[in-house]
Amino acid sequence: MKRFLIWFRAKALNIRYIFDKHNSIIGLPLFCIGGGVNIRGVNHKIQNSSKHIGDIRLDLYGGGHSLVIEEGVVINKANIWFEDQNCSIKIGRNTTIEQAHLAAAEDNSSIEIGEDCMLSSGIRITTTDSHSVIDIESGKRVNLAKSVRIGNHVWIGANCIINKGVTIGDNAVVAGNSVVTHDVPANTIVGGVPAKVIRGAITWDRNRI
Repeated sequence: MKRFLIWFRAKALNIRYIFDKHNSIIGLPLFCIGGGVNIRGVNHKIQNSSKHIGDIRLDLYGGGHSLVIEEGVVINKANIWFEDQNCSIKIGRNTTIEQAHLAAAEDNSSIEIGEDCMLSSGIRITTTDSHSVIDIESGKRVNLAKSVRIGNHVWIGANCIINKGVTIGDNAVVAGNSVVTHDVPANTIVGGVPAKVIRGAITWDRNRI
């Protein structure tokens, strides 16, 4: 009985924040509200236009965050994480995600995924290192957050890590098990740790032609 009361209280607190008048939540599936959403703080804006959201875990800490999932997006499994203030994540029209961890977790940082992208399983995209690296002489932190931008029609293979500050150009392919630390030109294949250009002048198709 005690365990049930603790569970019910947690759910009640969660619902309080979900339906707070200072949070705008449109189109989020009811099953997410039941157990997959943990919202703290206010002034969050969530807008989902997709009818194909599967097993999604959504955590928001801080305030003023924005999540936009456009029409036609398919997410089979994802953990979407926000921290601090005024971060944003946008997933473009007709993008598919098999399984990913997306984290916008420092002030004013963002993740933008373009239209018709294809993300495989085990994908990790973050805007932050989470912890601080300090310059000994100045005492200042040297690893501040940087936004990530993924263009349109980008294919990211299984178990890839896309680090902060990276821009991936349109029609690019990131080979499986790669760690992307620098910008990826459009119409190229990159791979490796760290990822390097393997081939240029390419595009790709979801179908085996």
